[in-house]
Amino acid sequence: MSGPRDLPKGTVVRDSVAKRTGVVMAHDGGRYYLRPCKGGIEWTARREDLSATLSDVLRPAVAELNANSRKNR
Repeated sequence: MSGPRDLPKGTVVRDSVAKRTGVVMAHDGGRYYLRPCKGGIEWTARREDLSATLSDVLRPAVAELNANSRKNR
């Protein structure tokens, strides 16, 4: 899904600069407003820094789930 076209609201993306996964909340021109998948503080990213490939989205999500499961033992 990476490329120059707009990403619709609700798309899960990977921000390569912030090294975070988030959900597109809005966009204005080339600037996207993202929120962590589980909620939290929004951040902004440029379109060219975002991708929505399966591995980009799943890898950090699985790592986060694994880390949380170890904390909750």
